[in-house]
Amino acid sequence: MWTSERFNRTCGLALDLAGLAFADRHRDLLERRFRRAGLHDDALDDLIGAAESGDSAARRRLIGLLTTHFTGFFRHARHFELAAEHALRAAHRRGSARLWSAAAATGEEPYSLAMSLLEVFPGDDPPVSILATDVDAGALETARRGEYGEAAVAALPPARRARFFVRPDGSRRFAVAPDVRRLVEFREVNLARSDEALPGPFDVVFCRNALMYLEEARRALAMERLASLIPPGGMLVLDPAEHLGAGSRWFGEGAGGVFRRRRESP
Repeated sequence: MWTSERFNRTCGLALDLAGLAFADRHRDLLERRFRRAGLHDDALDDLIGAAESGDSAARRRLIGLLTTHFTGFFRHARHFELAAEHALRAAHRRGSARLWSAAAATGEEPYSLAMSLLEVFPGDDPPVSILATDVDAGALETARRGEYGEAAVAALPPARRARFFVRPDGSRRFAVAPDVRRLVEFREVNLARSDEALPGPFDVVFCRNALMYLEEARRALAMERLASLIPPGGMLVLDPAEHLGAGSRWFGEGAGGVFRRRRESP
């Protein structure tokens, strides 16, 4: 049973480790997640205690349980079309383009970005790079492997599956093709922290379904950090249901979750 003490300690760790804000209405959600992971009573207390004492493995496991990993290839497909077109224009101006998937989870989003870029740029070696980050080290391990089951690629058109995936002999899984992989660099980054250097600026930043989970002050700081890494005219992509909030200081009005960095901030 999840006691109030257990829940409060978990919420405290969520805030300290990843800037995540949970309220009492999330109690059942968290309890279900931990129960599915086989963590009950003593095992859960042991994990919480180890994380509180600074055990890195316990902290990684806890972050994996606290974060949301719902994703998919080409989710909100129009976002990827717009991002690729914007990157193409940026590369024509400067010779190269950089993109950032700031909540990459298990990799479907940054790999979709890479596929979109390969579809709009001539040749198989476009002058672009994608930084893909997440706070969950376990999710990034899955992303780096780049192997997915049939259900994950079922909605992709046959032409995309044929061009961008390979199937090792005897395997029922789909592996991301080398041309796609080499465009993406994965790195563990905590959006709630401001002391991690990132190789900006970025012409396009995807930060979908991440800011909404952060505590308010940390969300504002994360938005300010995103703004500092996107040049004027650059593109920020949120989920269509998300709002800019404090970000309206740096980004103009958009549609469908796509916003442009203002030339001048108010």
